[in-house]
Amino acid sequence: MDRFTQNADNTAGFVRSDYGKYRKIYYKNAVPDSRVLVFLAGFCLGMVFFYVSGIELIGEGRLPAAFSADNISKLRDFEVNEAGLLEYAAGERLGQRVFMAICATSFMGALISYAIIGCAGFEMSIMMFAFIYQYGLKGLFFSVMLLVPHGIFYFAAFWLIFGKYWTSGSDKYCCSDCGTLGRFTKLKRIAAILLIWFMGILSEVYINPGIIKKITIFFK
Repeated sequence: MDRFTQNADNTAGFVRSDYGKYRKIYYKNAVPDSRVLVFLAGFCLGMVFFYVSGIELIGEGRLPAAFSADNISKLRDFEVNEAGLLEYAAGERLGQRVFMAICATSFMGALISYAIIGCAGFEMSIMMFAFIYQYGLKGLFFSVMLLVPHGIFYFAAFWLIFGKYWTSGSDKYCCSDCGTLGRFTKLKRIAAILLIWFMGILSEVYINPGIIKKITIFFK
């Protein structure tokens, strides 16, 4: 009888364990990622802000002159000073990455990472809707191309900087190991961030201007 009771308890334990794993998998697939929700919340707030005040700014012509079709079309013949742009982009992006690195090491790193995601969604929404409101689908295409391909690299660097806050418990434990493997993992992460950051700067300076010049043909 005792053996039967023990087997029954073991079976019940396995069932509860499997059910717990099922619940985790189910909710992971059914519930949207919190990072996506924060980005969408910022994006929606930016959309509301634009329709409350941004349209009025466009109507009164107080938005930056770069938004006008005439100035966009002139970019086709504009010669980019690549050395100057490289210096400017490197300085700007370096400051941003250092700020993020400092934030990632603070006790509020997780909160700051979500704040950055929300602000990115807010700013992207305003930019996109400003172009869409004035130029329709070509405005949407132009606003997206403004972030290609360097935006992909900067997003990847951001992900690596704050990635420790978004890993599972076991992965976080492995990454925070104080041994030689843990230090090697941290060094690889730092090297990857620097490499991706550098590739983002190069693509922003040497690739994106060429893309923008080709797109300006639609704003003649």
